[in-house]
Amino acid sequence: MAKNAIVGQSGGPTSVINASLAGVYESCKRRGAGKVYGMLHGVAGLLERRTCVLDDKLKTALDIELLKRTPSSYLGSCRYKMADPDVDDTDYKRILEIFKKYDV
Repeated sequence: MAKNAIVGQSGGPTSVINASLAGVYESCKRRGAGKVYGMLHGVAGLLERRTCVLDDKLKTALDIELLKRTPSSYLGSCRYKMADPDVDDTDYKRILEIFKKYDV
């Protein structure tokens, strides 16, 4: 696994979206991620470099359990549609640059 990890939410909030986020976070930590970043408002937020460090927010097992039961989308969602990379690869290049910055 890379030194760090980054996760985002997309689409409409469902009853399990935050439980899935908690599962991704726990899996990343078990696999050795140094930091786990959250994309605020999905890919759209990532492209604007709006992120948070989930480790700062999920400090205890209780924090993770509460996240699983929190309604809505903890990180905020988006419905940003990326262009076909064969037509316009700008977003993809920007995302790779951002991943390098966060060491993911």
